Amino acid sequence: MATDAAPDDVGGTTGRTMLPGFVVTSLTPGDQTALAAAMLICLLAAEGANVAAMVPVETGIDDPCEPGSRGSLVRWAAGHLDDPREVTPFALEAARSAMHAADAEGTLLHAAAFERARAELCEGRTRLVVCDAIGMLDLITAKLTTLDLAHRWGLSPVLVEPVSRWSVGHVKLMEAALLSHDMRIAGVMLTENELLPDADPDFTTSIRETLAAALDCPVIVMPSVQLVHDRAELLTAARACGLHRLSTRLSP
Repeated sequence: MATDAAPDDVGGTTGRTMLPGFVVTSLTPGDQTALAAAMLICLLAAEGANVAAMVPVETGIDDPCEPGSRGSLVRWAAGHLDDPREVTPFALEAARSAMHAADAEGTLLHAAAFERARAELCEGRTRLVVCDAIGMLDLITAKLTTLDLAHRWGLSPVLVEPVSRWSVGHVKLMEAALLSHDMRIAGVMLTENELLPDADPDFTTSIRETLAAALDCPVIVMPSVQLVHDRAELLTAARACGLHRLSTRLSP
């Protein structure tokens, strides 16, 4: 196993080949982001990949195995084989931004810890799926975001966005941030807005078609999933919504 370290600004490179994979991210991640990551993990596994899953930082929990956490879901989806402390290197109890949650409990967040966890998880695997639980642009340290980690690790971004009047603007904002790192969107997954449970399906179609015309990537709509710990249901949902169109769009 390689033991490369990295500075906190993750501006350099380690020189080792990164495992191809995805970061499933959003401006404001929620349960749907983790569900999308779990669906992608199950789909990749069904296609023959040996998937490692990771949630670099999660707030509002004090145990990386805590039921209902993003880390516990993606760890389950990847086969429950990995050390939870590597799947979620930093589980922070305060329900705040990552930096503020770490400050509240005196925890030092640093890039080297993420690098060590990634190296351990990726040993012997063929794909990596990182689930973002804090927000693509939220600060982990003063010089580090999930976007920086994804760029350093060569991950293809899958953007999860609730359907709303702001969906197109949010996705275009994230696209601009990605382009600043020379990264391209692998795909967009639209989800039902929890605040608008009875949204007009024609509105969702309009948002999807607008984004599809503006972006060079698949734009799909997440179907309803009742049993998030049922592999058959997750795989059926992934195939039904066309998630396989994203699973082949890995960064070179």
